[in-house]
Amino acid sequence: MDALRAVMLNVLVIVFLTTVLDLLLPDGTMRRYVKMTMGFFVVLTLLQPVMQLVQPEGMLQQWQLSLPTLTAEGSLPAQGDVYARQRQQMEQLYAEKLEEQVASLLLLATSLEDFTVDCTVKEQCLQQIRISIPAGTAVDRQRLIQALSGYYGIGVGQIQIETEEAESDELEGFE
Repeated sequence: MDALRAVMLNVLVIVFLTTVLDLLLPDGTMRRYVKMTMGFFVVLTLLQPVMQLVQPEGMLQQWQLSLPTLTAEGSLPAQGDVYARQRQQMEQLYAEKLEEQVASLLLLATSLEDFTVDCTVKEQCLQQIRISIPAGTAVDRQRLIQALSGYYGIGVGQIQIETEEAESDELEGFE
């Protein structure tokens, strides 16, 4: 009963719209095209319940996009490998962009000219920033660590400022 009521309501709305458009449009070829188009809508509205009886899941279901079936042999592992590879590439690109950004900040905020920056990213989160500066370079490490910690929202223990030595890579005290 509700289906019949919905069909009748749809037909009445379409007939009403057709009548309003017919009154608004001037005489001519455009009026014939509008009447023909609205007639198609009325026919489609009347055929919709019949088509739902033939195909209970609806006429437009065949047009819907769906996810690939996971039951096909080998599809899930292949998708997992592709996803893992894409994720790794994204993390690598993210780390590179962070390194460039930290280098730009160091150039703007300090008098450093010769340094290297290495950012570690794990699971799409910044884990560590390592800055290597030449031996004998004067820089306020505490201020720099505090500034980077505040800017990137990571702990001061996650930021390391290393001094490049000719023979060894020793860490100087920085906390």
